[in-house]
Amino acid sequence: MRHTSTLLGIAASCLLAFSPGLIAANQDSATLPADHPSTASVCAECHESESQIHANHAECTSCHLNASTHAAAKSPRKTAPGLPETEQCLACHKNDDARMNFAVSDHHNAGVACADCHGVHSPKVKGNDLSLAKAEDSSKLCATCHRDVLARFDMPSHHPVKEGGVSCVGCHDQHGSKTVSLQSNTERCLTCHQRLRGPFAFEHVPAVEDCSNCHDPHGAPTRRLLAAAQPMLCLQCHSLPNNRHGQTASTATTPEALNQPVSGALLRRCTNCHSAVHGSTQDEHLRY
Repeated sequence: MRHTSTLLGIAASCLLAFSPGLIAANQDSATLPADHPSTASVCAECHESESQIHANHAECTSCHLNASTHAAAKSPRKTAPGLPETEQCLACHKNDDARMNFAVSDHHNAGVACADCHGVHSPKVKGNDLSLAKAEDSSKLCATCHRDVLARFDMPSHHPVKEGGVSCVGCHDQHGSKTVSLQSNTERCLTCHQRLRGPFAFEHVPAVEDCSNCHDPHGAPTRRLLAAAQPMLCLQCHSLPNNRHGQTASTATTPEALNQPVSGALLRRCTNCHSAVHGSTQDEHLRY
């Protein structure tokens, strides 16, 4: 029995010795732990501050190719040799639904790379999509480029981004959206503003098409994030084809007789009469 075991051991050794492809295939199919002595611990002798990178997910050589050339060089490159950076990241994240559209996103088209927003040498926290972000507050990270948008959050009417009530990524898909239709903007707003979803028997078409037809989502000098003050905002679409808005409320067909010219105080704010501007279940003129 011992003789048979010895022969089997010799045969196995010979098979491995003359089958390097078998070894390579086996190594390629498995993810080595980050502390494997062949890579991470060797790299950490010089790159100690980066030793926690993707610590439990990949080897240094998964992103940094030609490691032997790098180690032998008198003046090693400071950048990762191999594929362009974004392609390197997408090589692993290609099946990640949240990032599959990055190649056609506005960020990618503007030349933004993964490492501009993500600290790839930081530890990944399971269940936290922002754990690799360079800033704890994702909106502050966005503001490093989008300073003009950041300024709008100082407007009298604004979404509470600086106050921490919402964040940029709550509305914007930083990795690229699967849909580009205007309807998708409205649907995104309605995830928070549920009471405006309807259904309504009488709809206000601009509100159905896109909330930003009337609202500036980042900030505005007017109330309720309106893109312009009333009545000018409404008059961009609605002309005054008859004299109804010049009558007194006592003779006009309004819900209540207010006995004052509609063209006066009331016309300064259309919503004084047409309060159901997002849609109504009762009145085609959106008055209630």
